[in-house]
Amino acid sequence: MAEFNTYANPKVETKRFKIYADVSTTDTPEWELQGRGIESWTIEENSDVEKTTDVLGYVDMERGTAQPTQSGVALKLRKGSKLGQIIFDAWFKRDNSKIDAMKILQKFEFADGATENTCLARLEEDVMIAINNFTGEAGGYLGFEVDIHYANKTTTGTMPKVDGATITFTPDSAA
Repeated sequence: MAEFNTYANPKVETKRFKIYADVSTTDTPEWELQGRGIESWTIEENSDVEKTTDVLGYVDMERGTAQPTQSGVALKLRKGSKLGQIIFDAWFKRDNSKIDAMKILQKFEFADGATENTCLARLEEDVMIAINNFTGEAGGYLGFEVDIHYANKTTTGTMPKVDGATITFTPDSAA
C-alpha cells in the first residue's frame, strides 16, 4: 500500500484537496481548477442513519445512502472563470440545464496512487449545482452562493500529483 500524507507537515493542508469542474462544450473534458477566492471546502455526507430500539432494549441501526453536498460555496465572479460564466448564464437566462448534470473531478494529493507520481482521485458525474444567491456587498465583489449536490455516480482512479498542461484522470480497472 502506498504511503498516506508524505508531505512534511503532519497535518494535511487544505490545498492538497483540489476540485476541478468540466467546463467543456464538447464530449472531451476541459478541467478547470476551482477554489480561487473560496475560503472553505466542506463536503457534508448527509448519512441517513436510522436507529430503532426494540422492546428488549436492543438497538438496530440501518444506514441509508449518503447524499454528499457542498453547501454555501461562495463563488466570486472572476475574470476568465468558465464555471463562473456557466453559472452566471444559467442564473441570468433562468436556464439551469448546463448546471444540472456536471462532472466534477476531486484530487487527493496527500493520498498516493499506484506510483509515487500519482495520487488518488475520483470522478463525480451528474453533479447538480444549485444557485442559492446572487451576492454583492458594498465595496465588495459580485458572486454566487451555490450548493453542489453529488449523485453518487462515482468512478475512483488516479491522476498525476503535479498538474500539467492537461488534466489526466485514469479510472481504476474493474475487478
